[in-house]
Amino acid sequence: MPATKTIRTPLKRLRNIRTSKRFSHEDLARGLGVDRTTYIRKEQGSIPITTEEWIKLALTLDEEPAYFFSSNEEGRSMVNVEEAERILLKLYRSLTTEEQQDMANSLRLMLKGIKRKKVREAVELLTRIGL
Repeated sequence: MPATKTIRTPLKRLRNIRTSKRFSHEDLARGLGVDRTTYIRKEQGSIPITTEEWIKLALTLDEEPAYFFSSNEEGRSMVNVEEAERILLKLYRSLTTEEQQDMANSLRLMLKGIKRKKVREAVELLTRIGL
């Protein structure tokens, strides 16, 4: 199944940053805990990349996760928040219940160090409802 335009841009940025930083397919596959051919299929858009995997890739490549999804050509300026929300919601809805719980757990772990009251309340709510 070919990748849609919405997915191609992040994948193109992933490929470009991987090659510019001289990472091999094997390097990133190892970082994700998958074999090289599986990683190649993910980079080509044949297999979806999960939210947790995007975060791992960003960490490995020393980039912000938003870099892959920003709306400008450079990919380094402000992210179009509405588009990012739409993509994340679409991603979340496409996941199985177990994958949704994994995504919520990953978000909770990422956000638990943030001290702002609204963020703390959201993390507490996720915890209370069992996500």
